[in-house]
Amino acid sequence: MPNRNYTVRKDRGGWGVYCLQTGEPVRVNGQAQTGLALETATELAESLRLLTTTGADTVERPTVDRRSIH
Repeated sequence: MPNRNYTVRKDRGGWGVYCLQTGEPVRVNGQAQTGLALETATELAESLRLLTTTGADTVERPTVDRRSIH
């Protein structure tokens, strides 16, 4: 079953990547990932899904705010 913890949604300034469990935007380096181009948001969401499904607990993620990854 594919991991669907992250979704891409249209927002006021473009597109954003959101955590489905919390509804909050994903944060990278403290910045909410909103107002993005559709392609960028889609690629980020897919990358996060891949990290989650490949056992990202063993990968250092210094640039991703752990409060927004569930």
